[in-house]
Amino acid sequence: MATKWPERVRLPRGRHTHAAGYVPGFADRITTCGRNAEPGTFLDDNSPITCPACQRTTEK
Repeated sequence: MATKWPERVRLPRGRHTHAAGYVPGFADRITTCGRNAEPGTFLDDNSPITCPACQRTTEK
């Protein structure tokens, strides 16, 4: 797990769990696939990432 993306979030009306964190230049937390994470429901940090794009980014 990358330390840059320590949080897990499920977005409204979404079915995937995304990796999220703060990125320089953005005031809000964003997901690794580029979505605003703030309106989502934050889960335990050890929840599995199910978003395919987030999985690719965090596995690098």
